[in-house]
Amino acid sequence: MSAKKGLRLKKYTREDRKNLPNRRITNRSIAIINIIRRYRFIPTSMIVRLVNGDIRTTERHLQNLYHQGFVNRFAFPSSFYPTEFNYYLDDKRSLALLTNAGYEIDDDKDREVVRRNREKRYAEITLGKQMLKIQGRLMHLHHELMISRFHFMLEKACEKSGDRVKLLGFYQGSALWNSVEVSRLAFDSTGTPTETDGKEILPHRPDAFFGLYFTDRTGEDQNQYFFYEADRKTTSVKKMQRKLRSHFHYTVKQKKHTENYGVKRIKAVLVESVDERWTNVLRMSSRHPVVSGRKPSPLFWFTPSNLIFEKLVSAKEKGVDRQVSLFLEKPESVLDKIWATSLESDDAPELRSLID
Repeated sequence: MSAKKGLRLKKYTREDRKNLPNRRITNRSIAIINIIRRYRFIPTSMIVRLVNGDIRTTERHLQNLYHQGFVNRFAFPSSFYPTEFNYYLDDKRSLALLTNAGYEIDDDKDREVVRRNREKRYAEITLGKQMLKIQGRLMHLHHELMISRFHFMLEKACEKSGDRVKLLGFYQGSALWNSVEVSRLAFDSTGTPTETDGKEILPHRPDAFFGLYFTDRTGEDQNQYFFYEADRKTTSVKKMQRKLRSHFHYTVKQKKHTENYGVKRIKAVLVESVDERWTNVLRMSSRHPVVSGRKPSPLFWFTPSNLIFEKLVSAKEKGVDRQVSLFLEKPESVLDKIWATSLESDDAPELRSLID
């Protein structure tokens, strides 16, 4: 059916099909769907930078895919300014399009993600109704988008490296869930922990796992593997120490990553948190004996989001000078010296790079 001339399509709800223009699902459309599948939740600003070609054309494809029901979207409620749309998949027809186009997908995992997204009805968040009831969904989505931002920076940084660094893969979700058995801790009157003969099971659930391949290296240094944690300051220090203790025993003490991931070594557990003060609190707490015993482990690397991820810079976007996030313009910053380990000094820690 042809669109009504001059009709402006709805922004926050889908347009009636009879009003939609006749637009085909093209290779660019399918590439966009695959990006959304890989990232799970991803904003417009990242999608248009991951798709080759004109930004406005990609935005029209996104609009078409949304109104035809192949992708869905939401914007976080705001009283001050309109927030950008964040896209996700909740229709299995999108997976069929990818399969028919020759894309390799994880059928069971991707179908489960689509099913769960459909049940959660994230698009309702845009309308801001029953805010108290959707607080859990808001926290989950902010966390997922924090992971997507880090994933985007890695992918674009490797692309800009001129093939010096390649992203071997970026994985997240329940496929990474494992557990580790550790000695139960007992605390004396001063709060100092000691290991007992008892045992307990700790979950090991990193937010992401990824690998980097260095084309100019040889031997064991050619492949480097990392776990990543996105911390939004929604949990206590003690719970975070428990999570780090799980990482330490999983990778250093028991080396379970060799069995579950098929890699010889995890170079670091990267922890990105919301601001410098809280990040430093977590870094100091990772030295506690409850995490890795009497000697702090160099396994844990920390950085605050506001160091590079959330800074604003001037840039020309669609021919107009705007203030945009630094991570969009210089994603390669994620490879710079921005990470401080537990071993560094409190006041002026020496920062490390992912490619050192």
